[in-house]
Amino acid sequence: MSENKIIDTSWEMKWKRSLRKRLINCLARIENDGKPTQELAYEMAKAKECFVYWNSDTAMWEKHKVEIPTQNQNAIEQ
Repeated sequence: MSENKIIDTSWEMKWKRSLRKRLINCLARIENDGKPTQELAYEMAKAKECFVYWNSDTAMWEKHKVEIPTQNQNAIEQ
């Protein structure tokens, strides 16, 4: 029996979206505040964290799928 290995990459999308949100927040802070602030530094630190996790090549988990044939499955295929 061969195992179908499915790798879940939804974590990549999470970090990509989080990075985009943080960078937009940084731009908004620059436009609204006009000078460096603690809030801007915080957003930049969080953006860096998102980038590091998005750029990592290891997933936090992997999903495995196993199919077990049954009698009903044979009836469906016919």
